[in-house]
Amino acid sequence: MNLAFHKYQGLGNDFVLFDGEALKAFDPIDPLFIRWICDRRFGVGADGILLAVPPLARGAVRMIYYNADGSFSETCFNGLRCTALHAAREGWAKRGENFIVESPTGDVIALVETDSDLTRIELAGPSFEPEQVPVKSTFPVIESLLDVAGMPLTGTALSIGNPHFVVWRGQGDLEQLNRDSRLIGASVEKAEVFPRMTNFELARAVSPTEAIMAVWERGVGPTLACGSGATATVCAGVKAGRLNAGVPVKVRMAGGDLQIEVSPDFARVAVVGGATYVFSGSLQVPTHRGIHLP
Repeated sequence: MNLAFHKYQGLGNDFVLFDGEALKAFDPIDPLFIRWICDRRFGVGADGILLAVPPLARGAVRMIYYNADGSFSETCFNGLRCTALHAAREGWAKRGENFIVESPTGDVIALVETDSDLTRIELAGPSFEPEQVPVKSTFPVIESLLDVAGMPLTGTALSIGNPHFVVWRGQGDLEQLNRDSRLIGASVEKAEVFPRMTNFELARAVSPTEAIMAVWERGVGPTLACGSGATATVCAGVKAGRLNAGVPVKVRMAGGDLQIEVSPDFARVAVVGGATYVFSGSLQVPTHRGIHLP
């Protein structure tokens, strides 16, 4: 069976996107199948899989996302922006006009610029409630000291549709933050204090309107960028008074920059950044017995 796909990336956070008849190959979902597609030596190579599903209600498209390890993820902000661009390229939505991308965590208002692939999404804001993150705590974890896999870490736990733990550094450049996140990211991701695991961000506030950030993504590992991670970082920074609300805040990551704006009441967030169509192709789907991964 040949399976058509499209490759997209947002700031180096890359995805294999499937739509139409190709979706039948994912019913039922087989994590090993997804791992094979995302493997950079045995498959196409990606940080995750995007399924562009027909909308349930008034959306132009519905997005479902799976991590590279085959696990389901509630949302992916770079994936949402790439799905929005795909909808515009396919003619399901008009460039320069707002449209809805449906997702498991709710409707997202999207806009793809008329003369570029700059894409904006707006959606519901974060929750700091422990049961919503989730995190094992009797109180909101706002720059609080936690025992994380035997490491004392001071950070903020929040959900922006998926779980995040943001730790701030007072010094260090982006290269240093990325090195440090790689050293402890796997332990933080799977720490017992996070019942559904967590995405992990190491960040530094450069000014009230700029931050640098490194990310370890749940179910993926280190990536060049993470849209929900950048948004969680700005939300955590605003909550602690490190960053400003109501204005665009630049978040610099290894793969590029995003502009994040958080409303003062945390009710809404907006994310603006580039999304890129890379190429389309088809792959020969092996029998599950034929899939081999190290």
